[in-house]
Order: sequence, then C-alpha cells, then structure tokens
Amino acid sequence: MNVLIVDALAANEGRRKFSRDAIGAGPRLVAGVFEKYKLNVRIKRVEDFIEENDEGVNSSDLFLISAMSVDKVAVQKAIKKISKKQQNSKIILGGPILSEKDLTKEIQFDVGVIGEGERIIEGLIRCDFDFSFFQEQKSADRFSIEKKNGSLLVKEKSILGTGIFEEFIPSTERILDYPDYWFSKVYVELVRGCSNHYRGELVKTAGGCSGCGECDDPDTIITGDCPENIPAGCGFCSVSATFGPPRSKKLNQVEKEVEDLLSKGVRRIVLSAPGFLDYFRGRKKEEVYSPTKPEANYAEIANLLQSLSEIRDNQEEVCSISIENVKPSLVTKKIANLIGKSLPKTSISIGCETFDTSLSNKIGRPSEPNTALEASRFFFDEGLSTQIYLIHSLPGETVKSLEITKEVVENKLSNFADKITVYRYLSLPGSPFTVTGVPLPTKRHLLDIRRNELKKAIIQFNLEKKKKMIGDEVITIIAEKDKVRKNTFIGYPIFSGPAISVYSEKPIIGNTYRIKVIGVISDKLLEGEISI
Repeated sequence: MNVLIVDALAANEGRRKFSRDAIGAGPRLVAGVFEKYKLNVRIKRVEDFIEENDEGVNSSDLFLISAMSVDKVAVQKAIKKISKKQQNSKIILGGPILSEKDLTKEIQFDVGVIGEGERIIEGLIRCDFDFSFFQEQKSADRFSIEKKNGSLLVKEKSILGTGIFEEFIPSTERILDYPDYWFSKVYVELVRGCSNHYRGELVKTAGGCSGCGECDDPDTIITGDCPENIPAGCGFCSVSATFGPPRSKKLNQVEKEVEDLLSKGVRRIVLSAPGFLDYFRGRKKEEVYSPTKPEANYAEIANLLQSLSEIRDNQEEVCSISIENVKPSLVTKKIANLIGKSLPKTSISIGCETFDTSLSNKIGRPSEPNTALEASRFFFDEGLSTQIYLIHSLPGETVKSLEITKEVVENKLSNFADKITVYRYLSLPGSPFTVTGVPLPTKRHLLDIRRNELKKAIIQFNLEKKKKMIGDEVITIIAEKDKVRKNTFIGYPIFSGPAISVYSEKPIIGNTYRIKVIGVISDKLLEGEISI
C-alpha cells in the first residue's frame, strides 16, 4: 500500500498566503503511525498536489488530508483531483476541519477523524482499511461513530493519556518531503491540551449555567466537568474541549525528535504547545484544569531548555530552537530569566485578545489584560522579542472595549512589545462560543469605525517597530525569489523577526548571510542588504 498525506493546513483556497515558512506537527505525527507498521508513506503540500502533474495521485492507494476549517476550498480541490484520477481509492480527512457539523454536506470522504487520531488510524491499518472494523463491538466501545451523508465520522470516546507519545513517534524522515524544510519553522509537539478550564460569563449565560461554582475562580478549578456540558476554555478556542487538560512529552522523546530533525538539515525548531508553561505542570499523573495554579514547573522547564540548547549549539550551522505560546497567568520574572538565558532571541507569543478587562473576563480569558502586559514586560527585560495577539469582532465587543484596546496599543506597548498581531474573530466549530450559540455583536457603523481605527493603529505600531530595526544585522536564510520585485529574494531570520527582501543580481537561494536592515517595505516586510 502506498499512502499519501496531503498537508492542506493554512492553505485556504489551495495555496498558502501566510505562514509560508511554517510546517506543522500533525502530518508528521500521522506519517509516524504508518511508519510504525513499515508502510510506504509520503507527505505532499496541497498546493503541490493540486498544481503538479498526476504522479502523486496515480502512485497512491490511500489518501489522508489534514486541514483546518479555513482550508475547505483547498480540500475540495484535492478531493476532486483524487476522485477523478483514483475513483476506487479511500480518503480519510482529519484535523480541526472535522469540528464543523455540516461538513459532509459539502465534502465527500470515506472517514473523518475528529480530534486525536493515532489509535483510530492504527485500528484501520490493522484491518487493512476495511471500514467494517467500525461495526465491531470493540470499536463501538472505544469510539463514537456516526454516519452522515455517506461519510463515517469517528472520535475517541475519552482523552488519550500521556502514553500516546510513547506509542506513536512522529516521523522525522518525512520532513524531507517538504521542499522548504531547510528554511521553515518546523513544529515539534511538546504539550497537547490546555489547562484553561475556566468558563466566561458569555458562555455560562448562553449555555444555561446552573451555578455549581466549579469554574468560578480560575485558581481553584479541579475538573473539566460541567453539569450543563458547557465547553471549557476561552470562548473562541476549541482546544480545551477537544484535547482536554495538558499532557506533556517526555524529555528524551523531545531530544530525539529535535536531534533527528536538525541532523536532516532543519534550521528552525519551534516547540509547539497551546501553553508552553503547562509543560509537566502539577503532580505526576494528576490532571491540571486551572490555568493559574500550581505555578509553572521550573525544574522540568530548566532541564528541557538546557538540554535542547546544548543540542542546538552542537550543530555545525547556526540553528534556532524557540517557543511560541505562553499563558501570561504563569509568567514570572524567574521564568522569563530562564527562557532568556536558554533561548536568547526567541520570539514569545502572548495571547491577550483585548485590553478591556470587562470583555476579557466575559470571553473566558484566564487572566486580566494587565497580567499580559506584565508578562510581556518580563520577557522584554530579558531581551526577548514579544508578540501580542489581539482579536476584534469578538462576541461581547463594544465601542468602549475597542477604544480601550486602541489606547493601550498607542500609548503603553511600545516599551515592551515588538509586534502586535490582530485577527478578525471567526466562529470555530467546537468552540464554547459556537456550541452555546453566543451571538455576535449587533452590527453598528460605529463599531466598524473603531475596528478600522484599531487596525490602523496596529499597522502603525508594527511599522514604527520595524523602522527601529534599520541598521540592525540579522542572520538570515535566503529562501525564495521575491515574486514582486526584480532581482530580489525573500529571506527568513534564523531566530525571530519579519521576512527580509534582499537585492542580488546573482542567485543566492539556500545561502545564509548576515543581512543589514536598510529599509521598511511594509508592516510585514523589511528591506536588507548582504553585509560584507
């Protein structure tokens, strides 16, 4: 059997416009399940699968597609090609896209794997992908199985334990299937699940909360259960509801995966976690449902970072290991100092969503905006690049909340944040907001005006920050041709920072240079020249 995994993550309508230098952990994890059983498996980007010749589709018997909700059009294009060329082949769809209830009305596939899929795929491998496997009693005992519009939707009945990381090892060999692996940020799963099982006022009201008190105080939450089955976590996010409390991968497993990837030519590793500071937080074998108590496990994090920094420093070429998401509720000066010493120049992403305290509490954030500001200050003081994430058009948003957020962006962030990223709220299937039916803000012209003002303020903030980089020198991998400017190339910093457009009349793709920043092209792109 020849298996092809089609990576459609962040491809939207068929080609990635953003996050072009990122490779997620999911497809490699799925490939590892097949490698465990010595099966021939490959990974292909969906744009390459759609646009290239038919070699990939003609040489495969089984197709697995990994995608998010925003990638629906890309998935439809991939399935159309498969159905045309390989009418008898089997198609399995997985990833966040499966949280959408009516997906089977728009997309035809054989099996949809919802949530954690390792054991579901393993079961199919063992029965040679005979889907009658799901009719057996042992399958009914383990999985929730539903048939809709000709597709089987399968989900684990319970959250898998930490043993899942030892049972199924992500493939490192298949990273070579990505043509851009040598300059991309390659994500390595560190923590699965989230400790925020607080529920905000909006979902409590919409979900008919009976006031049991279990999740009233983020400090004292000890269970994820709810009498009314109201999903836990930030209202806009489905991680807590889908993957449960955090589970951490053992150090030796992380070490081996990182070493193997670096030995194959990967230069940029990102430790993937909904919250990095949840790593082995709490007592052994005890699930953590509070986003604030106990504190981060300093000893485990110190061991992890010391070991990985040694692996990084032993490479022949300059490489980076970085982290992204942290819960501000767990950040202390001590933690910031530890990360700053072990991973200098790393970029830290801090979710805040809004600087209005009232709205923050309503949407289920585990800490108030001032805590995010303090966390950003701690990291900034250690020389780390901090990035604040905001969301506009959230349920509960008001003119006042937008004005408060804009005021902070313009007057309080410049001294301890390097970048602000803002997203428009999209209703995610499976999220507390969507499940409980929390309504969107009433459409008002003044709200639209304030949102546009906020977006303009953020663009201006990012532009000003990039102007301050002029004169800096940045170690950069030259990755691809600049599709807009003649005789120019796009480079990505080894550590953190925006992409850089570099002029050269000679081909320089694949080289690493110290690039001097000489200008700002946009709020997302710098102009640089090769330092002599």
